[in-house]
Amino acid sequence: MENPKAMLIYFIAIYLLVTFILTLMGIDGKSEGVRIFLLSLFLTPIVGMLFMMKERRKATPVHYYYCHECDYIFPVKMYHCPMCQENGKKVRLTKYVSPHKITNQIGQLKLS
Repeated sequence: MENPKAMLIYFIAIYLLVTFILTLMGIDGKSEGVRIFLLSLFLTPIVGMLFMMKERRKATPVHYYYCHECDYIFPVKMYHCPMCQENGKKVRLTKYVSPHKITNQIGQLKLS
């Protein structure tokens, strides 16, 4: 039979490791990492995981708006490009979820 103190130390180490992994997953999943950490630490990692899954549904992705005329990307909702509008053109912006998709399509971009 193993030493009960050693088993307790292993249990605490595994518990903290699972809590830390859940916290990293929550931060990566756009959830509140501090709340997940505290819930997992003081209650159980199962409660932290349930909170993370609930919060993941609430997270809204950021949409980007791209102007094909001047190659600018805007992270706020706009219908027409303000850069082109200053020059007298009315160019409608295209909505994207990720600027990386736009970058792969056209190469070098200017973010505003």
